[in-house]
Amino acid sequence: MGEEVKGKNTEWPSSKVILMAFSSLLLSLAAAPKFYTIYKRKQIQKDQAFAVGTISRFKYERGRARDVYRVEVQYNVDGKLFTGKCRAFWSLREWQLDSLLEEKLPVVYEKADPSNSVILSNEEQFGHFGLAFPDSLIWTRQYFY
Repeated sequence: MGEEVKGKNTEWPSSKVILMAFSSLLLSLAAAPKFYTIYKRKQIQKDQAFAVGTISRFKYERGRARDVYRVEVQYNVDGKLFTGKCRAFWSLREWQLDSLLEEKLPVVYEKADPSNSVILSNEEQFGHFGLAFPDSLIWTRQYFY
């Protein structure tokens, strides 16, 4: 019962070890952007300020999972212009996009680094900062996610 089986190799082949190490590395690299986003958001939460941004541009982007419009929102802090981005539904029509140009959206940013910002375009974004979603922005539900 306690005898070893002769000829049985108990070591993993080097290719399996390399594959496991490579898989761990890929998993870490895949998670890095999410961790960076969380870090940036926490920096804003430590010392936050608010501005009003203006939608200035839409850019259609094809994605693996889904297509999206990247919405550029410009905001001013101490006389300096910054640009933040958020996402809009890919199914929006040209006339809808045109009607959104120049619309105002709230922006939360880090006081020490105003370029680190989040456009508060939907309920989820407000929730990340523990803020109540205002009734005046209910219209954004049909455009932004």
